[in-house]
Amino acid sequence: MNEKDIYSQEKIDEMRKRLYSRGAHFEGEKRHELTDEKVDVSREWKSTKAPEKQTSDLRQSIETEKVPDINLKETKPEKRKRGYRSIILIGSFLIFIIVATLSSLFLYFGGNQISNENIQISINGPKTIGGGEVMDLQVGVTNQNTVGISTATLILKYPEGTRSIGDSPRVVYEERFPLNGLAPGEQKTVPVKVAVFGEENSEKNINATIEYRIENSNGMFYKESDPLSFQITSAPIVLRVDSVKKVASGQLVDVELTVVSNASSPLYNVLVTASYPNGFAFEGASPEPVYGQNVWQIGELLPEQSYKIKLNGILSGLTEETFRINFEAGQPSAENRYIVASTLAEASSEFVIERPFVDVGVAIAGSGQNPTIIAEGENTTVDINIKNTLDETIYDMVVEVIPKGNALNVESIRDGNGFYDSNSGSVRWEVSNNGSFSQVLPGDVRNLNFSISPNAVRTTASFELTVNVYARRVAEASAAETLIGTTKAEAKYSSSISLGSQVGRNTASFSDSGSVPPKVGEKTTYTVTLVAEAGANDMSNVVVNTSLPIYVNWSGNYEGDGEVVYNSVSKQIEWKVGDISLGRKKEIDFQVDLIPSLSQVGRPATLLNGQKLKANDRFTGQLLQADANAVTTELSTEMGYEPENGNIRQ
Repeated sequence: MNEKDIYSQEKIDEMRKRLYSRGAHFEGEKRHELTDEKVDVSREWKSTKAPEKQTSDLRQSIETEKVPDINLKETKPEKRKRGYRSIILIGSFLIFIIVATLSSLFLYFGGNQISNENIQISINGPKTIGGGEVMDLQVGVTNQNTVGISTATLILKYPEGTRSIGDSPRVVYEERFPLNGLAPGEQKTVPVKVAVFGEENSEKNINATIEYRIENSNGMFYKESDPLSFQITSAPIVLRVDSVKKVASGQLVDVELTVVSNASSPLYNVLVTASYPNGFAFEGASPEPVYGQNVWQIGELLPEQSYKIKLNGILSGLTEETFRINFEAGQPSAENRYIVASTLAEASSEFVIERPFVDVGVAIAGSGQNPTIIAEGENTTVDINIKNTLDETIYDMVVEVIPKGNALNVESIRDGNGFYDSNSGSVRWEVSNNGSFSQVLPGDVRNLNFSISPNAVRTTASFELTVNVYARRVAEASAAETLIGTTKAEAKYSSSISLGSQVGRNTASFSDSGSVPPKVGEKTTYTVTLVAEAGANDMSNVVVNTSLPIYVNWSGNYEGDGEVVYNSVSKQIEWKVGDISLGRKKEIDFQVDLIPSLSQVGRPATLLNGQKLKANDRFTGQLLQADANAVTTELSTEMGYEPENGNIRQ
C-alpha cells in the first residue's frame, strides 16, 4: 500500500465508520511507549533516524487500521547553571569603583601640578586715556603649578589704530614677548608702551594670551586672560567742516575742512578721505588730493596745529533732496596706504537742495540740446535767459559766461549786449552795464546774447560755456547771502564731407573702347570715377549709393578703395567706402557700357544717376550726408576733347 492510499479520503471515512459504530468491537492493542532516552539535538540542519522510525510506526499503524494511543510524556530540559556571569559583572563593577576613586584622589591631591587654571595672567593699565597718548601697561604672568614651564611666549593683541613708540612708529596689531621658562611659583612682569588712537568716547580692549610648553612634554598649551578695557576720552584729531546748508541744483558748492591736532605729541602720515554722494561732481581742491579725487595725506601734524582742505563741486538733485559728504581721518592701512585703517575722527557736511532761485536757459544756434552740433566753421549766436523763480525779489544780479574750447581764440567772442573781458576770458553782465539787473522781481526774465566765430578749421573743434549767476536776497540763517547758479552748455563742430564724380576714358585703371561722340547702335565704354573726402573729423561707415540708367550696362570691372555691390535687377550700385581719416579721401573707378538709341540723338546721355553719400562723424556722432550730380557722356575739355563730345550722333 503506497502513501497515497493511506491518506486517501475513502480510507479515512471507512476508519471513522468503524470507530463510531455502536457495534464496534476493539481488540486490545499494543501501545507504543515513548522512551526517556536523551537525544542530542544538533544545532545544524541534519537528518536523524528517530523521526524516520516514528513515521514508520505511524504508517504501520494506519496500514493495520489501528489508531495508536500515543502518550506523550513531558520532558523538561535540565537548566544550565550560569553563575559565572554574575561573578564577572560584580568584578567589573568593583574595578570601576576602584579606578574612579584613585582618579579622584589623584586629581584632588596631585592634579594641580599641570592645571591650566594655575597659570595667571594680569594686565594692569589705565581705564581712560586720551587719543594719541602713550599707554603704560604692566603684564604679569605667574606659574602656580608644581611643574615648571620650559618655554613661554606672551602675545598681546591691540585694537585698531595702536602704534608703537620710537623713532619709526608703526601700526601694531599684535606683539609677542618671549618669557623663556617659568619655574613653579615664579612670576614675571612685562612692561609695554604703546600709543592708542580712536574716536572720542570709544571703548577699546587689549587681550593677552600665553603660549607655553610644560617640562618633559611636547604639547603646546594656551591660556587667555581677561581683556583690559579702557575708554578714549578725547580724539587726537578734530575735524571741522564749513559750508552752506542750502543750495540750488547745479550750484557750485565750496567746502572747507579743517584738521586740528588734539594730541600731545606729533602725528605722522595722517590720512583724510572724503565720500561723495551721488549727484556731487568734484571740480577741484586745494591742496590737490594725493590719490583720486578724495584722498589727502598730512605728513606731520604738530600738537594744536591745523591743516585746511578746500574743495568744490557741483550738486545736482531734486528739490528738498538731502546730500551728505562724509570725511574721515586716521592712520593708513599697512596693505594700502590710501585706505584708513583706524578712524581717529569723523565729520560730515549736509546739503539740502532748495528750489533754484533762477532758471538759466542756454541756446546755442537756436538749439537747447546739449551738446549742440554746429556745421564746420559756422558763426554761432548764444542766447541766455535768466528767470527769477523765487517768491521774492533778488538784487544786484551778475551773470558771468566763461567760454573755452579749441574752436575759440581771443577774437572769437563778439560780446553783444554784454562785456567781453579778454584778460579773464569771460563775458559779463551786471548793474553797471545793464540797469535792469539792480532788481529782478519774482518771475522776471532777462535776455542776454553774444556771438561766437570759430577760428581756423581744425579737428574735433568744440567749445563749452559755463554760466554763473550771482545775486543777493534777504539772508536766511542757513542760506548764503550770495546765491550762485551754474549751468553748462557745449557745442561741437561737425566735419564736412564731400562727394565728387566724373567720367573719363582710357584711365590708368582701364582701357575704354568705342567712338567719341557715341553713335547709335554702337557700344562705347566709359570709366566713371567716384571720390569721397572727409573734413576736420574722422568718418566711419561711409557708404555711397547710386544707380545706372536702363540703357547703360555694368561691365563688372572696378578698381579702388572699398567694395562695390551691384544689383543686376534694379541696377543699384552700393560703394562701401568704410572709414575715412580726417582730411583724407578715397576713390574708385568702374566701367560702364553705352549703346545709344535714336531717341537720344543730339544730346548727351546719362551714364550714372545722382549719387548720395552717408557717413558718421566719429567726434560728434552726427549722421552726415553729401550729394553729387548725375554723370553724362560729356567729357571734360581739359582732357583734350572737343565741346559737345557727349552728344549722341546717328
